[in-house]
Amino acid sequence: MAEVEFIIALTEHRVFGTVFVPYLIEREEQFYRVKYHVKPREFKTETDYQFKPWEKELVEIIDRFSDEKLKRKFSREKSAKDFYASLQPAYFQKHILPFIEQCMYRAVVILMLSPVRLINKDAKYANLYDEDEIAVQPLFASPVFYFERTETETRYRLKIFLENREIPLLNRQTRVVTNEPCMFVQQGKLYIFEKLNAKRLAPFFEKEEVTISRQIEDKYYPGFVLNTIRDFTVHAKGFTISQETAQRKAVLSLEMNLRNEPCLVLYFQYGDENFLANANRTVSVKVKKQDGTWYFNKVNRDFDWEEQVKQQLLNVGLKSMEGYYTLPSLDSLETGSAVYAMVSWINKNGGELGRNNISIIQDKLNKKYFTGPCNLNLKTITIGDWFDIQVSVQFGEFIIRFIKLRKYILNGIREFLLPNGEVAVLPEEWFSRFQGLLPLARVKGDNLQFEKHHFLLLKTLLEDPVKSTIEKLMEQNNQEKTGLPAGLNASLRSYQEEGFRWMAGLHENGFGGCLADDMGLGKTLQTLSLLLKLKRAKREIVIPTAGRNGQLDLFALAPAATEEQPASLVVLPTSLVHNWANEIRKFTPALNVFLYTGMQRKKATDLKKLASYYDVIITTYGTMRNDIGEISKVGFFYVILDESQFVKNPASKTYKAVMQLQAKHRLVLTGTPIENSLSDLWAQMNFLNPGLLGNFPYFQKMFISPIEKHNDQEQQKTLQMLISPYILRRKKEEVARELPPLTEHVVYCAMAAEQEKMYEEEKSIIRNAILENIEKKGVRKSSFVVLQGLTKLRQLANHPSLLDSDSEEVSGKFEQMLLMLSDLVAEKHKVLIFSSFVTHLKLIEESIEQQNWRYSLLTGKTTDRESVISQFQNDPQNFIFLISLKAGGVGLNLTAAEYVFITDPWWNPAAENQAISRAHRIGQQKNVFVYRFITENSIEEKIQALKERKSALADKFVNSNNPFAEITRDEIVELFK
Repeated sequence: MAEVEFIIALTEHRVFGTVFVPYLIEREEQFYRVKYHVKPREFKTETDYQFKPWEKELVEIIDRFSDEKLKRKFSREKSAKDFYASLQPAYFQKHILPFIEQCMYRAVVILMLSPVRLINKDAKYANLYDEDEIAVQPLFASPVFYFERTETETRYRLKIFLENREIPLLNRQTRVVTNEPCMFVQQGKLYIFEKLNAKRLAPFFEKEEVTISRQIEDKYYPGFVLNTIRDFTVHAKGFTISQETAQRKAVLSLEMNLRNEPCLVLYFQYGDENFLANANRTVSVKVKKQDGTWYFNKVNRDFDWEEQVKQQLLNVGLKSMEGYYTLPSLDSLETGSAVYAMVSWINKNGGELGRNNISIIQDKLNKKYFTGPCNLNLKTITIGDWFDIQVSVQFGEFIIRFIKLRKYILNGIREFLLPNGEVAVLPEEWFSRFQGLLPLARVKGDNLQFEKHHFLLLKTLLEDPVKSTIEKLMEQNNQEKTGLPAGLNASLRSYQEEGFRWMAGLHENGFGGCLADDMGLGKTLQTLSLLLKLKRAKREIVIPTAGRNGQLDLFALAPAATEEQPASLVVLPTSLVHNWANEIRKFTPALNVFLYTGMQRKKATDLKKLASYYDVIITTYGTMRNDIGEISKVGFFYVILDESQFVKNPASKTYKAVMQLQAKHRLVLTGTPIENSLSDLWAQMNFLNPGLLGNFPYFQKMFISPIEKHNDQEQQKTLQMLISPYILRRKKEEVARELPPLTEHVVYCAMAAEQEKMYEEEKSIIRNAILENIEKKGVRKSSFVVLQGLTKLRQLANHPSLLDSDSEEVSGKFEQMLLMLSDLVAEKHKVLIFSSFVTHLKLIEESIEQQNWRYSLLTGKTTDRESVISQFQNDPQNFIFLISLKAGGVGLNLTAAEYVFITDPWWNPAAENQAISRAHRIGQQKNVFVYRFITENSIEEKIQALKERKSALADKFVNSNNPFAEITRDEIVELFK
């Protein structure tokens, strides 16, 4: 098989002369035969020859001046033939030839370092011979000029050296390959110059020297001679060439680039000569003629020093571009903001640049910016509950009171005109630092005043002595030594004690707070512990007899003690009234409580007297709103809003009403301080600590819009800093170690008024029918009638619609259950909801769909159980699983759920335990909370009471397959009382 070799041929193009062409050649006996002209496309196809990396690069470079590529680059003609036919010589010389010669130069640099041979090829013949090889010299040739000035003329000669060996030119056959830079072939060798033009060589092919007459030397010396001295080695006689070590200085010029972006253009000054940092000139030469003699002064650039300067600029954060420097990400800003960013950077870094002998000038802009340092000076004093802050700003020699910049900061104006006419750019960090503070401040003369509850936000701004005051406030907000109250009938978990002490710390400083623990972590108990701790001893009085539900008789009140601590007002949804009353009786019985709700409030003719006697007054949002005229006249010790998201709308009547309440201290309780928007947070915080977040328009501008629309991280941090002392939120996962694996709660729900009326009427009818049936048939044969009656009452206890589908009455249990469900969905917890009645699940389903929540439903009619289960388990946005007790009691593994709602508990706990075990089972990594919803004064409550007392009747229903075999007539009657 013939030997194949890659070579570069030096040949003649039909239009533009000598060029390089890449070939693969095959060895014959006496010569080489061209196999084919190599094109880049060969690299993408299978060939026997394996191209080396440098060979591929050579092919790519040479292909750039192929006929087709030149036609595309320099013409719109359809073919190369048309391109060459229309080509004008002047255009070719000016544009095309320089491009070709630059490509040739890049190719020859590779040839100087690679083993690829260069062979001369006659365009007419296909064969090549070893004697046609041209030896590419591995080093650049150097020209040296010799000038001699006499009284009559100037003569100069040009010699060429390769290393120290002279290459003769005179009368030698020389073939010029390229003009700029020059390449020529002589005696089978290719010589290459870095920047010499072939025109300078041409005279010396035929003569030894060139003569210039005195008549033209005034033009010749400042032109040709100066340029030669600048670019090449020159030996001179008859005039002087000196080399000067000039004083060096780096200069950054603030300018606008071609894209109208601010930039810093780097210049290097050597004496009075300026070099752009990216200029190709390596030296500068100046000429003068004095007393008939020519003097040339040559200054060489110090590239080592220039590289050090460039590195210093990179070290201070600048980014190098083509010919200038900029700041990272500056191109993402609008022109005005980009200028401000650049000037602010100079304000901060100009001093360091100056110390490194790098100066900054700005003579190409339409205004002059102040580029010195900007210093902020603060002095603070404490006056009562106020922080008084004196702030001044120093721009060079000018000291400006910060209050004069207030409107600039608030309106986002960056430019401030100094007395000397320079424009100071206010640093962006001043806006982020003060824009949120200034609207919260009160202006007093030249000073700013802030209220005490802004202490944490001010902590990063202020210095001693105020800072020590702030540290003290922060310590008091964490009252570690506050002991639990005597008489508390509960053992608080450590996180509950922490919550209690946190509220005590807020109380000590007069701050309002939001306890925002997850549902099930005991917000009510923590709050009652605080109220019990703060309960003042009252003078001995006669305590009237407690009535139903522990309610005291108002008509039996003893005279109120003077100057006593007033009652605390608890405002909550109607569905939570009885739960609060029950928990007070259970955990803090020493607190006297009055339920200011329904008909009971009509007995409270003197609300101030009522508040002076009781420790706690409980009312609903609706009652508070309706009676706000009377309630707002009373000064309370605490006002506590439970489920405080009820006041989330600042425009609502409820919010406007609670803002009229008078109290020394304020608390809110919620599992979801933010449901839909940050406006929810503002409403609750403004109730707790008025003015903490400014007025609502300010809050919208500074926080809602930047955070909700633009995800502004800085504003998020600022808002977090503002509210963090006043919100305590613990998620269930955070306190999981302190919780038992299963926590069970019974939620007592009051009936709605019309629901209770329907229930009592139906209960009377059922009781009479059952008693009549027992009289006629006996207990055993009456079991069906009894069960039917119990079922009807259970349905009514759940929702009137279960008994009468056309009923439009509401259900207390249903409303409370939806309220709790709303909290859990907002907290992103998964919930299993079990019911014995599919119709009850359907009602819940309708309400869920109105909220646009995702859910799953499993009943006896569900065919694809696995798909429904998988949807709930695996979809992170599916928080609710509605399950009928019969269909979902067994065979389900629902470990994604953390909460279980038993909507209609009954007397057989086995079925409920099976339901609970769907979530509380092997593989469950979370703690499980179970809520049993019991309607007060209903059949549900009676069965629950029986179960809790472990009565014989409960045992009969729990343990017997036929409870009516052992139940008596009196026991049945007891259920329907």
